[in-house]
Amino acid sequence: MEIYSVMLKKIFISTLPLLALAGCGSTPPIQAQDKTVSYQGKVYVFGGQYDKKLKEIQLTVNGDPLLKGRFAPYTPTLTLASDYQNVNISSYCYFGSVLSSQAGVFGVVAGAIQSSNSKSGDKCDVKIGGETIESLYF
Repeated sequence: MEIYSVMLKKIFISTLPLLALAGCGSTPPIQAQDKTVSYQGKVYVFGGQYDKKLKEIQLTVNGDPLLKGRFAPYTPTLTLASDYQNVNISSYCYFGSVLSSQAGVFGVVAGAIQSSNSKSGDKCDVKIGGETIESLYF
């Protein structure tokens, strides 16, 4: 009986590192650096995060989640809009990684085309009242 107890302890101890690594399997969202903008006497702090696995972006204004959306398959652009304290805030996002992360020949060709057009980065242009006021880079 004691041999089984010792064996179980050894097995448990030897699997602890594997259990610890299993929790590290998910990739955290990519965070954009916050940008502070003054517009018509008001201060806005824009931020955002991009979940690569879900291809989902969320933009915040003054810490409040305001704009959220997902990139459609094989589509690197996303336009979002909403109102924040009676002010129209929108964004135009271009994420080259959405295409270049595709497997196979498509991803290679998409990456080459984007590089030739100087559009390989991941960014969102933030607009207030239709006027581009800042860019968030991911």
